[in-house]
Amino acid sequence: KALFLLTALLAVASAKAALRPNIVWIMSDDLGWGEPGLYNSTSPHGRIATPNLDQFGREGTIFTEAYAGYTVCAPSRTTLFTGRHSGQFTKLGLNGQDLTIAENMTTLAMILQDAGYKTGAFGKTAPLESPYEQGFDKFLGQLSQLFCHNMYPSTIDYAPPVDTRNHSSASIYLANNAINKSREMCMANPQQFNYSIDMFQAAALQWLHETATADPDPFFMYVSYTIPHAGGWDVRPKAGEEGQPVPTDFGYTNSSWPEVERDHAAVIHYLDEQVGQIMAALKQLGVDDNTMVVFAADNGAHQEGGHKVAFFNSTGGLKGYKRSLYEGGVRSPTMVRWPGQVPAGRQSDYMWAFWDALPTFAELAGAEVPAVTDGISIVPTLLGQSQDPKEYVFHTWGSGAKSSGYGVRTADWKGVVHKCGPTAQPSKDDVMELYDLRADPFETTDVSADHAGVVEQLRSIILPKNLSCTCYQC
Repeated sequence: KALFLLTALLAVASAKAALRPNIVWIMSDDLGWGEPGLYNSTSPHGRIATPNLDQFGREGTIFTEAYAGYTVCAPSRTTLFTGRHSGQFTKLGLNGQDLTIAENMTTLAMILQDAGYKTGAFGKTAPLESPYEQGFDKFLGQLSQLFCHNMYPSTIDYAPPVDTRNHSSASIYLANNAINKSREMCMANPQQFNYSIDMFQAAALQWLHETATADPDPFFMYVSYTIPHAGGWDVRPKAGEEGQPVPTDFGYTNSSWPEVERDHAAVIHYLDEQVGQIMAALKQLGVDDNTMVVFAADNGAHQEGGHKVAFFNSTGGLKGYKRSLYEGGVRSPTMVRWPGQVPAGRQSDYMWAFWDALPTFAELAGAEVPAVTDGISIVPTLLGQSQDPKEYVFHTWGSGAKSSGYGVRTADWKGVVHKCGPTAQPSKDDVMELYDLRADPFETTDVSADHAGVVEQLRSIILPKNLSCTCYQC
């Protein structure tokens, strides 16, 4: 009997150990739901070539109804790192833009680090104040939300900030970038300048190689690109988001297209190449089979720097775009790949959001999930098993600097409130639009008048939860 019990315990321990994959999260910045090639979209100007993302999707599962954490960047990423959605930020004392050490929040990276994972962050790490003190062993990128869209920066951060108010940190000085630059100059002589994406990528690939070859422990790598977000060619703050900086236009040279649209297509192709390099490296290092890779976007497609979402139908027809509560503002083109575990060639309409990553990754790592989280583990869904639907997804935003609203979805029903009451909390008096996303995925028809009972159902879900509808990064 004792031998049988020991054998059973060893089997359980072995099974638990087998569920400790390496985890890679690849974050794109402002990529539209309709821009990767496998997502359903049409455009009068054709589709942007994303061969590596297409292969990724064919080898994994495409989630058609996965959500980013918010409709703009920093609050969205806050939900990823904390496992809490924006309706909870107020009671937690979070401002949605800076996740400080003093706030003492347990981050996703800290949970994995405590579970024995090696952790590395590369690229845009906002809202983290100090990646090293918030769960990462290695960091190179740009800490500042303000300066990280300068695609040819004069400095790259690699150590915790000295003074976050002045966005200063120990950094690498890039003298070749610290001159007046232009699109023409950077594209004519790309080898003379340091494109930020190339620096993030080089550091990530080097760390991946060192970690995968020298350490038996699993790893978590967070690679957060700053494209296809609009950006500047010159040095901020002098240079604003003036276009879509990219070292080359590849084959997108159609003179009938506006310059910014040629660059937009090229920068998405550039993003696709970076993903391909990471996937190739995982295979070359022999860790591909035990690595789960998630590709996602932090919010909906942008319409900034001169780019128009309609040119390539960047939202795939979804209503709204970045800074909108409609689906085009919050739906993420999320794909997950893990050979032999996550079913290949599958399309899933399971509804989940960024804040579900924390409990999901904790379960995979064999770590303890924080007692309070808004997320659920979607491990069964990832592994192709049945799972009860998520109760609801909730996002906040506002239609103006002083107004706050929210969007809530349960099952196929989506409610949108553009302005909640004076307490900045959802109330029974809120005027709610209602959409049946199964019958009307593009949110063309408000059916609240015909389905008052559904409106009340949505209210009954969120009102008891004491949520805020405060707008962040407005």
